[in-house]
Amino acid sequence: LSYRWLLNEFPVFIALDKRRFVSQTNGNLYIANVEASDKGNYSCFVSSPSITKSVFSKFIPLIPQADRAKVYPADIKVKFKDTYALLGQNVTLECFALGK
Repeated sequence: LSYRWLLNEFPVFIALDKRRFVSQTNGNLYIANVEASDKGNYSCFVSSPSITKSVFSKFIPLIPQADRAKVYPADIKVKFKDTYALLGQNVTLECFALGK
C-alpha cells in the first residue's frame, strides 16, 4: 500500500518536508510544530499498485489553536512490538519522539 494525504481538495497533495511526514507503515500523517497554514481538511489517499485500486478517507478537519504557553514534556516510547523480516528483504523501522 502507498499512503498520501490531501489538503482541502484533490489533487492538492501535501508536500513532505522536515515538518511533515507520512508513515508508510500505518498511513499516519505527522506534523511537527503546527503552523496556522496547516489549517484545513485532510484526507488520506491509499493506493495499491498490485490491484490498481485507490480509496480516499473522509475529510478530517485540523484547526490550529493559539499557543496557550502550555509546554508538554517529551514523550519518548521505548517499548516496541516484535518485528519480523525475511532474510534478504528490506525492513522499515519508525521511531517518533514528541514534546518540546
